[in-house]
Amino acid sequence: MEKEPYRLPLIKDRRLQDPHVVILGAGASKASCPRDKNGKEVPLLRDIHKALGLYDELKGYGFSDAELDNFEMLFSNINGKVEYAALQRKLETAVREYFQELRLPDKPTLYDYLILSLTEKDAIVSFNWDPFLTQAYRRNIDVGNLPQLFFPHGNTGVGLCYSCHVKGYANCLCPRCFSPLTDMKLLYPIGKKNYTDGDIIQNEWSGARSYLNHAAGVTIFGYSAPETDAEAYNLLKSSYKESNISPIAPFTIINLRTNEDEQRKKWAEIYDRQMLKYTDDIRETILWQWPRVSLETLFDAILQQRPRDNQKSFREFDSLEQLQGFIKTITEFEMA
Repeated sequence: MEKEPYRLPLIKDRRLQDPHVVILGAGASKASCPRDKNGKEVPLLRDIHKALGLYDELKGYGFSDAELDNFEMLFSNINGKVEYAALQRKLETAVREYFQELRLPDKPTLYDYLILSLTEKDAIVSFNWDPFLTQAYRRNIDVGNLPQLFFPHGNTGVGLCYSCHVKGYANCLCPRCFSPLTDMKLLYPIGKKNYTDGDIIQNEWSGARSYLNHAAGVTIFGYSAPETDAEAYNLLKSSYKESNISPIAPFTIINLRTNEDEQRKKWAEIYDRQMLKYTDDIRETILWQWPRVSLETLFDAILQQRPRDNQKSFREFDSLEQLQGFIKTITEFEMA
């Protein structure tokens, strides 16, 4: 049977069943929180060794200027080499300790808005090690109806119980056996990553792929898909292709204007040009303009010819309580 050019969104009981999937990279954390609550810098992956104060020490090893300017390249080049084993362990320990200490400011951040712009049928796939996303989720959990979270590269805000196969917050107890949760493994920037080794990383990828397979909208926020992670990039593309909805599905890229040409080319084979929005500000996206009903609003307009009034866009709130109070005014009726 010949494959249909695209499928229509899945609607059941007047509710959209297909998810909106958001993919996060380090640029999202940088935009959300350039410095944490205590003034610590939130680095991009390529600059981590500089934020850790290890640049001068690494220079003494005789690495090239290109390696010293890019942590991803440097780590990939020393990984698994006997002569650098002690250095590799030192870098891994320093990275984990640095990110574990990061804390969100008390005021609302872009991560709070992002968490609250989606619902439980949606998903966020984060490639970041910082704990900001889990911290935002935790402090907004009482609002309810929050998206699913996946961490294909590991995360310092997540703890695991391998006995009960439970994922929870770092430094907490397993809700089933009450044993302390184990730190989630961090997947470091090496050219070939093993996403099918049977451990928790494979589970994270399975969940992410499942949501992308059915996604009716994708937003890529601050994720550059570096060469050191070509495997992840290809997995993301192949997973979303299976959704077979791109001709009518919104595809949004939030990244620096200086990266626009490169990002458009990188993702070109999986988005429809008419459905692409490129911006450097999440406030210009449908997630901000129609929180919790972004896809419903878009499909009402383009498929039903019934555009909705734009009366409940996000605005800048001074406190989490104000933001949470606002989001609770978006009713079940509006989500239908």
